[in-house]
Amino acid sequence: MVIEAESLNVRRLGRHVLRDISLRIDDGECVSIIGPNGAGKSTLMSALIGLVPADGGVVRIDGAEIHRLPRRQLARLIAYVPQIHDGYLGFRVRDVVEAGRYAHLDPLEPLKGQDHAAVAAAVDACRIGELLERAVETLSGGERQKAWIAAALAQQSPALFLDEPTNALDPAHQVELIRIMRDHHRAGGTLLVICHDLNLPLVLGGRVIALHRGGVFFDQPVEALQDTGRLEQLYGARFALHRGADGQTVSIHLEMEPS
Repeated sequence: MVIEAESLNVRRLGRHVLRDISLRIDDGECVSIIGPNGAGKSTLMSALIGLVPADGGVVRIDGAEIHRLPRRQLARLIAYVPQIHDGYLGFRVRDVVEAGRYAHLDPLEPLKGQDHAAVAAAVDACRIGELLERAVETLSGGERQKAWIAAALAQQSPALFLDEPTNALDPAHQVELIRIMRDHHRAGGTLLVICHDLNLPLVLGGRVIALHRGGVFFDQPVEALQDTGRLEQLYGARFALHRGADGQTVSIHLEMEPS
């Protein structure tokens, strides 16, 4: 499956948010989207799945214009986990994950054997079996995020879109979510991730698209993040690279002025 944007423009509340965006995501790619606040990252992801209308240009999936695809068909192609989730209070985790199968069912149709198998596989992948009977509002932030991602995996869509999946999570839950993302990609799935943590793309690999003021600042292999001068241009802050004891592992840190 190939996802393409050609000369994409988006306006929101009378303001240009995306300007002349052209990109291509090939089947099985891992792509991270970075950029400062307000650069248009979430809007771009929403536009790629038709949640916000284009003011110009076009988005295509395998050559078909996205606005011509029925929502159920689109959900079978791309599973999306936003930053903020409305609703589901009072529902069990089991209900949330099973909702991921609705794209494959007619209205009011009960889950069948293949649906239960998909749900079980997603629960196992996210290791949330012990949470299934818990109400969503009783979960920690990390547990909730794993539940939402399990619902997305239950869709069995070839592409998984995640908007800041590790934001505000403790290190243990970040490691768990990175494992889930890597497993999806290693199994041949397409992965598109918005992240503020610049070390997440380094861990995931693949390529990185940097947005700045609604346009593409660069679109290159993830190793481009090691150019701290370019990051300073993008964010207006200074960065330093740290190498691990093996001399190969690289992490990115803000370079702070001495107090």
